[in-house]
Amino acid sequence: MRATLIGRFLLFAVLGLIVLLPLWYWAAPWLAALPIWVAGTVMKAIFPWVDSFEHQGVKAILVTLVQVRMKGPQGDVFGELVPEVSYPTYGYGLVLLWAMLIASHPRRWWLKGLIGSLLLVPAQAWCICFQWLRDVVVLSGPSGAAYLKYPSWANEVVVYGYQFGFLMLTPVAPILLWLMFDKRFVAALWLEAALADKPEPAREKARMH
Repeated sequence: MRATLIGRFLLFAVLGLIVLLPLWYWAAPWLAALPIWVAGTVMKAIFPWVDSFEHQGVKAILVTLVQVRMKGPQGDVFGELVPEVSYPTYGYGLVLLWAMLIASHPRRWWLKGLIGSLLLVPAQAWCICFQWLRDVVVLSGPSGAAYLKYPSWANEVVVYGYQFGFLMLTPVAPILLWLMFDKRFVAALWLEAALADKPEPAREKARMH
């Protein structure tokens, strides 16, 4: 009987991931549209070196005015930097959220899933923006740095924002949303864990005798 609720939740969550992952990957080009639009709109509004952005399948493409040195057929030439981001790298939290909601099955889980999907959009847009910024500010090399003329501490801010999005925001945001949406189930998990750690009275009496 120990950890029955936890074991059942983990089993259904894994099964949910197995079923939902192929569906999510198939729908990724459409699911990517909103976070890419938000990320591109924010970047274009903040940074004057952003020319435009494009959404091609699962790819988020930022067209910039930043000049970088590239190898051409007749030697090095300067061209505009056009970084790309793959939406699935940061969009898998959507599947994780739905799998956990299906496994715990709270009241109106489908509505909470839809609300959570919208709440994940800013987190996904954050990650897309900071990978674009990393590629432009950090990875563009000396020619990109000469064009941007940013101070050295800007690189550290961009790297921190990128690592926060990749390592923390993407995997943790769906878990936090699930904790918020199903507090009753989480409380039941804590109660079961506490009872599982408590010694049974019969065993205690047997030890005394």
